[in-house]
Amino acid sequence: MSSPENAASHEGMPMTVIRSGCEAPLPPSEAEPLRIVLLGRTGTGRSSSGNTILGRPAFWVDVSPCSVTTQCQRKTLTVDGRSVSVIDTPGFFHTQLSPEEVMAEVGRCVVLSSPGPHAFLVTLRPGRFTQEERDTLEWIKVTFGPGAIRFTVVLFTWGDQLLGKSIEDFLQESDELSEFVSSCCGGYHVFDNSGQQKTTECPQQVVQLLEKIDKIVADNGGGCYSNEMFKEAERAIREAQERILGERGHKFLQKEAQDKEAQGGLERGKKEDEETRREEEEARKRAERLFWSELVSAMGRGAAEGAGIVGKDKGKGKAVKKVKVVEKAAALVASPLSIRSAARVVEGAVREGSKVFYKHRKTFLH
Repeated sequence: MSSPENAASHEGMPMTVIRSGCEAPLPPSEAEPLRIVLLGRTGTGRSSSGNTILGRPAFWVDVSPCSVTTQCQRKTLTVDGRSVSVIDTPGFFHTQLSPEEVMAEVGRCVVLSSPGPHAFLVTLRPGRFTQEERDTLEWIKVTFGPGAIRFTVVLFTWGDQLLGKSIEDFLQESDELSEFVSSCCGGYHVFDNSGQQKTTECPQQVVQLLEKIDKIVADNGGGCYSNEMFKEAERAIREAQERILGERGHKFLQKEAQDKEAQGGLERGKKEDEETRREEEEARKRAERLFWSELVSAMGRGAAEGAGIVGKDKGKGKAVKKVKVVEKAAALVASPLSIRSAARVVEGAVREGSKVFYKHRKTFLH
């Protein structure tokens, strides 16, 4: 367990740390800092990776069954002779925040890294590619839009858990994971950060990661993921949600308002009746959370298909799939502003989201 020092407690304030063999102070006229945003599911080592990159305990890390990070945090330090800003975010499937609260807070990272991040690092741990991992990747696509893949690197944490297996062999074991990694223009990187970094020298794994991010910046013409791109992604998904819910959504909201009004005018019955109502309310909330989780994931898949990043060529071999994903991602990068093709993204999101709404119709309309 480690905690950030007082000098790192002021969010967004630049700090300079000199470590022999690794860092030197930057002159005031030096170029703007390299801005990196950490994204991932709760427990995948986002904060630990931020500490590894910055070379010190800038973010709080704790051994806990609950997610520690509840708000976006920004720390700026000198790493390998350059200014680097790292923005840590709450984990998807946060144990204390609702999905809607997580998505809203994670979205703040774009403003916090103004004028925008140069790279997104999506943290994953080697192991079984579970449904939560799948949903996390879909949520990232939904939140930031298909254009975000231009700026994305998949960061595998706790690389020692591969137990000698190469990351390439590990990726071959999951078509879905391999396709997602292939679609990310920054590819992948592996951190062995299971233990505390005691060395005073900048780890080679960090230097190599910064080199990959520099390549992303160069491939994007020196630009970054902008707030305008984020707002466009929000608009496209909001439009899709409105079209999915439509009249059914309005009926659900009306029914919920009527139920609340009726409940407010009734006297509380016996203790057994109160317990029954409480159980029904909890069951309804669980059903709602499941609906929204599945809806966001389905919309992410549909949006990715609509943007042409991921197709439905199920019966083909892994090599062919990987080549096609790479080709589609390259085509997307070559587009001047691919996110403007929001019509296809929205249609794909509506198609897949409608399936989820139909599946859960009893939860909202009965």
